[in-house]
Amino acid sequence: MHEQLSISRRQVLKGAGAAALTGAVSLVSAGKANAARSKAPRLAFVVDLRRCYGCRTCTVACKAEFDVPLGAFRAAVYEEVAGSFPNSNKFFLPRLCNHCEGNKEDKVPPCVKECPEYPKDRREFVTVEGKKIRYRGGATFKRPDGLILFDNKLCTGCGKCIEACPYGARNFDKALISGKDSTKNGITKCDFCKHRVEKGVAPSCVNMCPGRARIFGDLNDPHSQIAKLAKEFEFETHRKETTLLPDENTVPMCFYIDPQGTLAKMAAAKKKFEKNDAIVDVI
Repeated sequence: MHEQLSISRRQVLKGAGAAALTGAVSLVSAGKANAARSKAPRLAFVVDLRRCYGCRTCTVACKAEFDVPLGAFRAAVYEEVAGSFPNSNKFFLPRLCNHCEGNKEDKVPPCVKECPEYPKDRREFVTVEGKKIRYRGGATFKRPDGLILFDNKLCTGCGKCIEACPYGARNFDKALISGKDSTKNGITKCDFCKHRVEKGVAPSCVNMCPGRARIFGDLNDPHSQIAKLAKEFEFETHRKETTLLPDENTVPMCFYIDPQGTLAKMAAAKKKFEKNDAIVDVI
């Protein structure tokens, strides 16, 4: 399988304009751009919680794009109320697959690690510059550009990837289970709109967000909006404040701009829920 990805067409136009003004600077910039294009993109997602007001357009856009079945989601918005009336606040937290890089030891996300149908066939990823990178496919697998993808043709329906994901980002695909071609196999989750990204188009939720709270792009492209935000907010050096459930050590590639500490509040709510759920199980 050969796959090629280009999400930065504007670089050519930017390079042409800059060359007319500052030749020396352009040569340096072009060198950096070419170096970035010679390797796989490092795709990441940012949710700016300063701009999210819980409209759930992202959820609707995702539903329309993929016909997500009832009882499942690829993009969801959770909410939490803190304080008491009249001094209460409602926090919104959009959630999706974090497309984790995996821990420092093996660079394999927990969902991929637990999948009994990984690794499978050998595949090739082709960069913009034509460099071929080999990787392995499976029912759940990680592509060189960082996308965590799934292949339901190989899925056995064991649900181990669902259990392994600490973010609750995976669901059984009930459309497969209850449809005309009924099968016990198949999951659904966010794949960063792979089919759109490969054609240079932003993911559906990013395109439709009215508050422009969702940003997607290549961290290896220094000219991209997401790379500039990563530098400004130091996403990777401050993962404790910029990612959901950082103690899970999955190295998520979905970052949050979170001035109100929403991530910490949500993590506390999750622990409280798990504790109460455990008590119910004991009783």
